[in-house]
Amino acid sequence: MSTSHFIVLIETDPAFTETLATRLVRIGIEPIRVANLDEAVEVVESRQYAFCGVLVPAETGGKQVGKALKAMRRIEPVLPCMAYGKQPDAGQRRLLVRAGVMLALWDGYDPGVLRFQINRMVSRERQASTRTTRRAPVHAPVRVTVGGRKKDGILYSLSEGGCFIESPRASMDGAQLNLGFEIEDHEFELDGVVVFANVPGNLQRPNLPLGMGVRFEDVPKQVLNSLARFIRERMNSLEV
Repeated sequence: MSTSHFIVLIETDPAFTETLATRLVRIGIEPIRVANLDEAVEVVESRQYAFCGVLVPAETGGKQVGKALKAMRRIEPVLPCMAYGKQPDAGQRRLLVRAGVMLALWDGYDPGVLRFQINRMVSRERQASTRTTRRAPVHAPVRVTVGGRKKDGILYSLSEGGCFIESPRASMDGAQLNLGFEIEDHEFELDGVVVFANVPGNLQRPNLPLGMGVRFEDVPKQVLNSLARFIRERMNSLEV
């Protein structure tokens, strides 16, 4: 990511959000830190920065969030908003959705989830995706076997149809792979083919880490059902 991406980070407790702010900078996001919704509206209306999103504490009142977002979106018509912090109860989640908050970053997230969710916000991804299957963030070791040789990577995202593997040693487009990984005590072994490589000098997906996109091949129905269940549960936890 380029550091030209700015987001509004509303923080009721700066000490609590210090780690989050640091992690955002590390992945190329510049958080403009404000104390409350009123300051958030002011900084957006100043037009000093071109904002690509807003991070709001999950406990903030839904009506107040809705009013503030309406004001901010007069300046930035498409301005995604993500709630962060302790997961609220169902009633508060409904109020946040009504206010226009779609994405969630609940406490306990790992680095993969943070990058994935920020990528979604920066790219202004809608819940109604044009993909036939949805991607879910994963942060798990994966064993890659290609041409009889083994190498390690990190599973970054997963869908029923494929995955993205973070690795400094991406294989070439068209390479046939065998993948082995474990998520939630379930072991998977799948065949696939590289459909694109994200490597220095040829970043086909600038918002992704170095690595490769893989399309699965000949996935058994039972395995496909397991993948679909995991993805559905994971995505439900990442949306308000």
